[in-house]
Amino acid sequence: RRHYFQGRIHSPELTVSNASLSRHALVDQIVRVLSCGAGLISLLTLISIFIFLLVFSLPLLTSGHWSEIMSWTWRPYQGHYGILPMIVGSLALSTAAFMLAYPTALGICIFVCAPWANPWLRQCKRLVLAVITFMTAIPTIVYGFVSLFLLIPLLSTTVGGNGPSILAASLTLSLLILPTIILFLHAALSETEQQTRLTSASLGCTPLQAVLLVVLPGSASGLRMAAIMGFCRAISDTLIPLTLAGNAPQIPASVFDSIRTLTAHIALVVATDNSSPAFHSLFACGLLLFGTTLIVQLGLYSRKTKNTSLGPRSLGILATMAAHPVWRSLVLGWSIFSVSIILGAIGALMSFLLYRSLPVINLHLFFGDAPVLAAIFGRAPVWDGIFAACVGTMTLVVLASCMAIPLGISAGIALSHYIPSPIRQALSFSANALAGVPSIVMGLFGFSLIIFLRHTIAPEANTCLLLAALCIALLVLPYTINATVVALASMPEELRLLGPSLGMTTWQSLRHILPPAASRGILKGAVLSMGRAAEDTAVILLTGVVASGGLPKGLLDKFEALPFAIYYLATQYQSEADLHKGFAAALTLLTLTVLLYGCARALRTGMEKT
Repeated sequence: RRHYFQGRIHSPELTVSNASLSRHALVDQIVRVLSCGAGLISLLTLISIFIFLLVFSLPLLTSGHWSEIMSWTWRPYQGHYGILPMIVGSLALSTAAFMLAYPTALGICIFVCAPWANPWLRQCKRLVLAVITFMTAIPTIVYGFVSLFLLIPLLSTTVGGNGPSILAASLTLSLLILPTIILFLHAALSETEQQTRLTSASLGCTPLQAVLLVVLPGSASGLRMAAIMGFCRAISDTLIPLTLAGNAPQIPASVFDSIRTLTAHIALVVATDNSSPAFHSLFACGLLLFGTTLIVQLGLYSRKTKNTSLGPRSLGILATMAAHPVWRSLVLGWSIFSVSIILGAIGALMSFLLYRSLPVINLHLFFGDAPVLAAIFGRAPVWDGIFAACVGTMTLVVLASCMAIPLGISAGIALSHYIPSPIRQALSFSANALAGVPSIVMGLFGFSLIIFLRHTIAPEANTCLLLAALCIALLVLPYTINATVVALASMPEELRLLGPSLGMTTWQSLRHILPPAASRGILKGAVLSMGRAAEDTAVILLTGVVASGGLPKGLLDKFEALPFAIYYLATQYQSEADLHKGFAAALTLLTLTVLLYGCARALRTGMEKT
């Protein structure tokens, strides 16, 4: 190669002119600059969110209302703006959901990771993993909508209660965060089980003893990370507390009382106020949520460099459990009970949804009384159907994907090949931190951006489809970044060295070798981003969605979307027909997200086979 570039080889097939080399070098520099700029997007977004939240919280500090904000009373019409009840509500709900979900997830993972010899148990393991995978594709609003009309009446007739409560919200929220905890636990336990399988067999351990004595102690870091991520997922959710917790700003005295969380508080107050101290208190709430996610990410980042394992006391407890037959029976019974709970809950949810929605799935559901072709081409308005909401959802997904996917792929390439190590670590952390930002905080950031534009360069600025797509794109950007980085890092070493060995520039290697070889993994991340964009409700709630906007005529118009249509019908339905429409819309949204996640799953399977 050295002789080739020094001009000592003059064959027609290998000779490259100096102009061609200069052109490739120039292209390589341009790509480097553009990719590094894309790599900075996540960091700049984090900084912008913090600045906007801080600036809009400053009036509380300068006007002397800060002491009123940190109080126990929320009566804005009387001048009381205390957010402490919402903080307590968030902690109470997320803790209750976590305490329900984590032991259940651990029992399911013990059942799934144990190397059972019974063929029936192995088939049951596959079924459980399939159900967990399916749960990741269920939109949050579908959980909330179905639980509102299935779980709350069931609780009222069995254990009491008088409507939305902390019990109903915590049960549904635990179901929502369960896949997150299980996926982290399963990844950690499976890796440890594969590494220690021979050790467990040589010690003569039964499947349950191997899990308790070998796999769990070797997966302490994964257990801790699953706990943290599950709790953060619970505390950052908006739709479950908004629909099922009752939204009363009070300290709960029992599980049947109503509460209001920080995320639900932001969504409720933005809809009614935009100037008083109550409005500025929302940004203090957003700043608190944002700071919590950053602290958690910093804690996870610092844990990566530490050797974590279970202590002697924990090991002693596990050894006692594994040695005593009664404890082994209890652990096995809990695992089977956990599996039964999750299968029964998802089965009931899906059966109820299909029962209420399938009878009304027809053209009238989508187009109402409007002619089908006229409605599709925009010549006739659709007043009684969900066609406009479907179009708005797909338009939002396409716009957000067009923004997020090219930037995410470019940023992933920059992190993999162009940015040096110290800066790469900071940008990787910013991408992971951005992935943990609650969606309601991203929506609040978009809302504050509009306020900023109104007071500076665009007095007529308003929430719209473009703003919603931008915020959704920033929200799903980390999925594409991380998928690209992982896909490129998983390439064999000889493939990464192929380009330099042939005398290619970095740009030529990226164009002809690495991204094409990693295309399935990159495309999988893009499809997952689209699925996340389709089901989010909290962001669009603050950035431009309306109940009856019709087909959007342009990027600056309001729009309809399926997630918000479901939420609106759940809270404002006037008849049984509206309620049936809500169930049908929920099934339509679920079908869309399942198709998108199914495509990602198929791409992953194809990538693993090749």
